[in-house]
Amino acid sequence: MQLSRFAAVGASAAALFGSCCALPLLLVGLTSTVGFASVLVPYQKYFTVLTIVLLGTAFYLVYGRKQAVCENPKLCSPASQKWTRILLWISTALVALFLIGPHLIAP
Repeated sequence: MQLSRFAAVGASAAALFGSCCALPLLLVGLTSTVGFASVLVPYQKYFTVLTIVLLGTAFYLVYGRKQAVCENPKLCSPASQKWTRILLWISTALVALFLIGPHLIAP
């Protein structure tokens, strides 16, 4: 199913966009340059909203839609759907960690 693949890509993109919260801390740790990491901070709110929208869309596509008739059996197999759900939940956990992590680390 094409939507299942779209949901997996959306969840991965959400995890990538969610990294804007942890990425500055990682860049400071790796490069010891605050200047480069501070470039991403003004866009943190926009990336956070985009991340939540993409995750919501991915959850809707995976769990909220009725199953359509599948044209390609490889994409609709239970194993494929299982991996899509696993990747979605891993992406959600990473996004949660990236969003909450800076607040736990900062004093």
